[in-house]
Amino acid sequence: MKILVVNLLRLGYVISMAPALRAIRLQNPGAKIHLLVNKGVEQATRILSDFEKVHIFERDRLQQGLVDANRPMFESFDVLSEFVEQLGEENYDLLINFTHNRLSGWLCGLLPAKRKIGLALDGAGGVSFGSAWFRHLNQQVDFEETQSFNHSDVFFASIGGLKLQRENHAREAGLRDSLLSETEAGRAEAETLLRKMYQGTRGTTGSYVAGQILAIQLSTSDEKKEWGDSRFRALAESVLRTHANLKIAVLGAPSEQERIEKFSRSIEGDGSRIHSAILSIAGVLSFLEEADILVTGDTSIKHVASAASVVTVELAVGSADPFRTGSWKEGDLVVAGREACRPCGHSEKCHRETHACASAIPVEDVSMIVSSVLSCESRSVLRARSSRMSKCDVYEVDRTEGMAQLVALNGIEGLSDRNLALSLERTARRLSLELKDGRLDRMSMGSEIRLAKYALKRKFSGVSNDEFRHALSEGELRIRHAEGIVRSLRLQLDRLRESIQDPKRSQELIASIAVLRSRLTKNPWTYFVAEPLMAILEDDRSAPFTKYRRTSDSISDLEVRIEMTLKIVRGLETEFENESTLEDRV
Repeated sequence: MKILVVNLLRLGYVISMAPALRAIRLQNPGAKIHLLVNKGVEQATRILSDFEKVHIFERDRLQQGLVDANRPMFESFDVLSEFVEQLGEENYDLLINFTHNRLSGWLCGLLPAKRKIGLALDGAGGVSFGSAWFRHLNQQVDFEETQSFNHSDVFFASIGGLKLQRENHAREAGLRDSLLSETEAGRAEAETLLRKMYQGTRGTTGSYVAGQILAIQLSTSDEKKEWGDSRFRALAESVLRTHANLKIAVLGAPSEQERIEKFSRSIEGDGSRIHSAILSIAGVLSFLEEADILVTGDTSIKHVASAASVVTVELAVGSADPFRTGSWKEGDLVVAGREACRPCGHSEKCHRETHACASAIPVEDVSMIVSSVLSCESRSVLRARSSRMSKCDVYEVDRTEGMAQLVALNGIEGLSDRNLALSLERTARRLSLELKDGRLDRMSMGSEIRLAKYALKRKFSGVSNDEFRHALSEGELRIRHAEGIVRSLRLQLDRLRESIQDPKRSQELIASIAVLRSRLTKNPWTYFVAEPLMAILEDDRSAPFTKYRRTSDSISDLEVRIEMTLKIVRGLETEFENESTLEDRV
């Protein structure tokens, strides 16, 4: 079997598909897996594992050929035609597109393959996704950011990763262990730097002795996403004063050497404790496996760290969206300002007079978090310390339910109908998408409900079982009411089937949807039902048959979501009741 995995995005996105690659390999142990990436990011493939061959897409060359008047008119067309023909000769059985933009969609539509997962466009512009997860990714821009799925997890789920996690052998196979591969050259780079930092002193175990390592990544691909050199300098000076055995490595690429060295020299104190770390991507991976903690903005290095053992503290500034593209490793931390305009668009210029979202993250707060990690304090202690932070939000990555979810360590509103409803809606959405892809066994719902319970108790620590049961009981009543509303819409839609072209009946259905939607939006437990109905109301351009089909699909999706939500709510009520009974007996 031959598989082509397409990812025509930046370096960080290519690295973030590492868990998906591992899942593909586990499901197809004898397959030949090829990668297709943009020219310029092939360095990322040097540390990826679970594949055999890399194809390079020369996007810049194609674009230059279209705008350069000195190039032959059809040069780009000829180059692309030859490239598609060469890939077509590979005779792929499966094509997986992790890019999800129109360029990749058209390209994947041209490439022959027996089966395709991910966005593909045919010659007429028809869209296929091959997985409910990719269809959902296309709609996820409309979701509140805190309820979005991390893109790395969407890649992982779309090819069956969650199903693998539910199977016992997945843990034995190390589904998320050693996702990246160190290289000899990378290890040599890291070893050279470590010898310099510790002057060659090694302990009996082979590790460098008498010290911890804090890695700092100053730069990002967008100045808007940077915390600022002055704040990083204050952070470095603060932690050096409080941790006598700490050494700091300032990471950077060769093109950033001047900035890195200037920054390192500017830090007050013992200069032997500050080191410029100019490394390749392979060298960074090997070095981070030795470091204790990394503080970084939204960069490709953050994604490398997500697949490594180092604890990562991500500073979410500017266009960084930690819920969709943030760190995805269990236990990693995210610090984000509370500016209403964050996250902004990736290519937009900041409209503020000052870099408000960066200044909203105080140095003393980040210093406290770094010190807590270096001191190996428990998460309960970190939560207590974080609760005193009032200017920024602190989150921890939680993978209790199999997908990354950011759990707030401060600024927690407590158990409210809205918070509980949003948490359970996210769980139900995940299970619904798995069900659509045919990867969820309804007999496994008991296990999923228990995972949801553990996740809730971690997210809403200190809430009693009785409080949970009371809130869930109220939620069940509201969802059953929504279930009746959706059933009534289904009946109206069935009556419309015989007279789709009748404008009067169509208008009656739309009027009913508008009224019912307004009722559903008034309660947080039923708001998820109202969202898809809005798309129906806004569609005033489609032909009657197309509009009927889309309405039918939306109602079918809602029926599944409501079914999943009710199963979870009722199951959780039973779980909390049983737990209370057991506690009373004890």
